[in-house]
Amino acid sequence: MKREQLDRIVNSVPGFSGQWAAFRSEWETEGELPLYVGMSELAHYVVESYSDGRTNELTNLFSTIEDVLQNVESDVEDLIAVGLFEDVQNIASHREFGAAPLRQLLGPRSLKIWDEVDEGMKRVAQRAATQRESRKFDVEKALSEVQSPELRKIIESLYRK
Repeated sequence: MKREQLDRIVNSVPGFSGQWAAFRSEWETEGELPLYVGMSELAHYVVESYSDGRTNELTNLFSTIEDVLQNVESDVEDLIAVGLFEDVQNIASHREFGAAPLRQLLGPRSLKIWDEVDEGMKRVAQRAATQRESRKFDVEKALSEVQSPELRKIIESLYRK
């Protein structure tokens, strides 16, 4: 993975720097950073920022992502698609505003990837809907009962409303 591309993305969101530093510190003894977990942290930051009306950084973030995607290695593109865009879509689905307003901030290459991720998740949801009811995980029930903020973040990033 091209480290400078990841650094450009993360550095384009100055308000996230404290969380990124804490993430790096937490995982530094593990050797290689679990970048998909890091992108999930950024996804939560993006949705929380939008929810709080802090959108200036988001414009810069998505512009930087669009620039990075113009000449990107497949592993970085996958990290953006699955690690960031999928989690943003999932997390935002649990908010009243949903993912649509965030989609509007994307450039053309980002939109293509965002829409591919969205279509893939719709197919997954259709397959999950055909499973037996007794084996279905009730996301809304779990979120209404969960007390741990960290567990809430995990559930929101893994499941769509």
